Amino acid sequence: MRPTSLSLVFVLLALACNKSEPKEESKRSESEAPPSKVEALDPNLAEAVAAASVNAGARGAPPAAQVEGGPPPDGVFAPGAADKEMVRGAQPKITLGSEGSEPKMKLGVGKAPAKLSGTIQLALQSDPRQGAIPVLMTLSIEPKKVDAVAEGDKAAAPASLPVVIKVTGAKIDAPQVPKDLDEQIAKLKGSRIEYSILPGGAGAGFRFDAPKGAPQDFRDMVRSLSDVISLLTIPYPDKPLGAGGYFMVTSRDDFLGLDLVTYRLIKVKQVTPEGATLEVNTKRYAASRVFDFPGLPPEIDKTLAEFQANSEGTVELPLGAVLPTKGQVSSVLAAQLGAQDSKQRAVLQFQSRTQLDLK
Repeated sequence: MRPTSLSLVFVLLALACNKSEPKEESKRSESEAPPSKVEALDPNLAEAVAAASVNAGARGAPPAAQVEGGPPPDGVFAPGAADKEMVRGAQPKITLGSEGSEPKMKLGVGKAPAKLSGTIQLALQSDPRQGAIPVLMTLSIEPKKVDAVAEGDKAAAPASLPVVIKVTGAKIDAPQVPKDLDEQIAKLKGSRIEYSILPGGAGAGFRFDAPKGAPQDFRDMVRSLSDVISLLTIPYPDKPLGAGGYFMVTSRDDFLGLDLVTYRLIKVKQVTPEGATLEVNTKRYAASRVFDFPGLPPEIDKTLAEFQANSEGTVELPLGAVLPTKGQVSSVLAAQLGAQDSKQRAVLQFQSRTQLDLK
């Protein structure tokens, strides 16, 4: 499914806001990038990548491209440079920085993970002058059973774990919502997300769909939910970790029609017999300057000049669960379109907040 109506609204609103405030933009010098809320959430992930890479190098497994080149300062890789970090279709790379202190726990999906149910609230905002729209989706998350691999059968590869997420209800989680709007959001009931968790813990094959009766303007809510699930489906190191432990996951992803290299820095804040509390910081970089986004006005220069995409959050991961069940993740995306005059660039800004309440 291609990102369409709701995502396009975010873009057009941002473009309109940019055009309505030319005086503020004209005060900046050409060398000065416009201020962005992304900067407030930036966990300085580039330094963490380098630090984790150096630590890994001491153990004989350095991801050299990260140390030598590092992430691009304008958020967009030079031609071919993204492939040196992560080739499209390749499995995510894990770089272990520290195992942390005792007590330690091996993180990851258990052999027989239980079903989860509850709610995920998504609050989306494209205009800082307007409030976010909080949509509360009730979910059923079901890992499917797979045939066990017989002991001693070395030829049989470990099976991936299929997961099906069903939206069993949806509403705007705010007072005094117009009845007709709430009725339209409710038509997201019946939406589905399907994916697989690979033996190493990475998510793959994410597919999402909304019922035919769901309004086009709200179908991208399901896409946003799928993106959140993808972000929180984390491959973990094969060693137990304790408080203070941290590791980096590098992956190649598609988001909002962009080809991105994603770095996730996961820090272990606490370990208990029930599970672990994790701090997840993410930074994404565009693999090219092509911003092929459906529905952009034809007169807009679709060259990606600058790009920033950060998220941060703290979540609780029960022992052996397919997903974190509690916590909050906030994300900000900002992009500038047009490679020539920085004063005339169209600006896209998009913020989201996710609240997890599953069990």
